[in-house]
Amino acid sequence: MHEDHLLRGSSVSPIQSLIAGSISGAVARAVTAPLDTIKIRLQLVLLQAEPVTGSRLIANILRSEGVGALWKGNVPAEFLYILYGASQFTSYSMLNENLGDLQEKMDITLPKLLHLFLVGCGSGVFSTFITYPFDLLRTRLAANDSSEFLSMTRTCKEILNLEGIAGFYAGIKPSMLSIVTYSGFFFCTYSLSRDLSKHIEKAYYHQIWGVEAVCGSVAGATSKAITFPLDTIRKRLQVMPHSSAWSMLLSHWKLHGVIGFYRGFGISLLKTAPTSALSISVYEYALRATQKVTKAF
Repeated sequence: MHEDHLLRGSSVSPIQSLIAGSISGAVARAVTAPLDTIKIRLQLVLLQAEPVTGSRLIANILRSEGVGALWKGNVPAEFLYILYGASQFTSYSMLNENLGDLQEKMDITLPKLLHLFLVGCGSGVFSTFITYPFDLLRTRLAANDSSEFLSMTRTCKEILNLEGIAGFYAGIKPSMLSIVTYSGFFFCTYSLSRDLSKHIEKAYYHQIWGVEAVCGSVAGATSKAITFPLDTIRKRLQVMPHSSAWSMLLSHWKLHGVIGFYRGFGISLLKTAPTSALSISVYEYALRATQKVTKAF
């Protein structure tokens, strides 16, 4: 079994983690872009005479906007995923090692899952703040349902003129809560999945193929199920920046009930599972390759 570089207290070079995280983000985005567009559209549907299914939405997009519409917002999204992957894994590696050192100096030992949850939340805070403007641009471009493609430059100018710099951080409070919580649960669940895979391999004397991808997929799906309602509110606030999170939550509850908070959840899972699988497995592969190159020189 390959070394798990996300283990509690693991020591990983920040530069190597930065490179591997960037590659991981780029690959994950390139593969899952259409699913992300569909997920965002489903989350942003407001009043409908009848429920809109994923298949119906896809058919509508292809018919009225063309195949290219599935990649709307892809430019800022590529920047988002590359920056997010780089900042998330780099900050995770640094926080993971430093929190371990701090516990050793203070002669205390946090429970393993609490340690990973805190490190995951910390990396989520850092990476969210760094990448949020690209996330907002990606959402607004993907939400555009006209046949005319909006350019990233034009959208940036409109945000600056109408909302100012603060407009690029519209809805960041629920976003922080959503992404930070997701990140914390993700790394906890990934660790539990890796521990379970080790027990299975010992019991059956058989190595699980693609264990990083399998465990990453499980962690992504579990974390998304827990935090999806917050993600729905986050997307709404990004396209309706003058609403408060509380008023948005109440109005959404009255109009759609609990089910409304999970609109687009099926598509989101189809996107989250492969994204998480690719993110973790590509990160580990790229990190091992980077370490080999570094040793060679």
